[in-house]
Amino acid sequence: MLKKVLCAAVGSAIAVCAYAESNVTLYGVLDTAVTVTKHKNQSAKVMMDDGIYGGNRFGFKGTEDLGNGYSVGFILEQGFQLSTGAEGSEGKAFNRESLLQVTSDWGQLAFGRAGGLSSDNGTYTILRGSALWTSYYTDGCVAGAFITTDRYDNLVVYRSPEFGGATVTAMYSNGTGSDDQKWAKNSHYYGLGLDYSKNDTGFSAMWEMLDNKGMDAQSTQLFTIGGSQGFGNLTVHAGYQFALHSQYLPAWISLPDPVVDGGMGLESRKGVTQNAFTASIGYQIWGGEWKLQGNYAFGKYKATNEKYNIWSVGTAYEYPFSKRTMVYSYAGYGQANKMLKESSDFNSWTLTFGINHTF
Repeated sequence: MLKKVLCAAVGSAIAVCAYAESNVTLYGVLDTAVTVTKHKNQSAKVMMDDGIYGGNRFGFKGTEDLGNGYSVGFILEQGFQLSTGAEGSEGKAFNRESLLQVTSDWGQLAFGRAGGLSSDNGTYTILRGSALWTSYYTDGCVAGAFITTDRYDNLVVYRSPEFGGATVTAMYSNGTGSDDQKWAKNSHYYGLGLDYSKNDTGFSAMWEMLDNKGMDAQSTQLFTIGGSQGFGNLTVHAGYQFALHSQYLPAWISLPDPVVDGGMGLESRKGVTQNAFTASIGYQIWGGEWKLQGNYAFGKYKATNEKYNIWSVGTAYEYPFSKRTMVYSYAGYGQANKMLKESSDFNSWTLTFGINHTF
């Protein structure tokens, strides 16, 4: 009888240990390129550049199975410059992503630092509608026309289970940079989005808000939709975004800082209102994929009542040597008018050739 009890106890212990098994993975991206670029009112440059197709990074991720459908996971990811070895963000050990995740049949709950819904960065972004995404340069990719969000600290994220190819993601940041002041003084981020992916069809729609409480400015609201449809070797992408009271321009460019009535002024706090469109194709040919994308945006800066428009076109060819190594080439041209006519950020062309390796 004692032997039976001991055997049962040992069996139970083995089962518990099996449920508690964990695994940890080291992964990363190495990306470097030779680039020729010319910006308005500046000389042409030939330079070594990196992180063009995908940002250089290394990271650790792991999960532990707790049993009964529950698991705990983590992601710790740091960016760096391949050409110099410098860290991606000064003072952050894991600047790209640092997350603790709890997963169950009810979905996934995560805490830490990650990219916003439209950021095209990290685990929880759901941006769609672009063949070039935010890769390459802003004189051709969607980031040169759309106002995309960033990575934020102090995040709480919920992602629902998948229902027929659809998931819902909700995000809240208690302080996009810090939350050490009272709630009314911290800048917060809110996001709610739907993502659908099945077979050759993909679609997403999202609402995001930055309340700008730390900036004494009106809340920024972003409404973004995008999708793609495959037709054999051809994939068609399209997207649209409406931005209200944004405190920065596309390509993450800061707004001018006008002095209105000796101070910031009520109109200045309204930022820019903008409409943006993107359309692109990807075509599988010669063992790789050729991509062509066009982007257009128009808006108004409330502080000065100045209008602007931006357009750009980019093309790339990506050829994989293996599952982990790829070479790419890119050409882009962008131009802006009215308020941004003399801006070097929106009037440029770029040619680049690079290699990307993942591990």
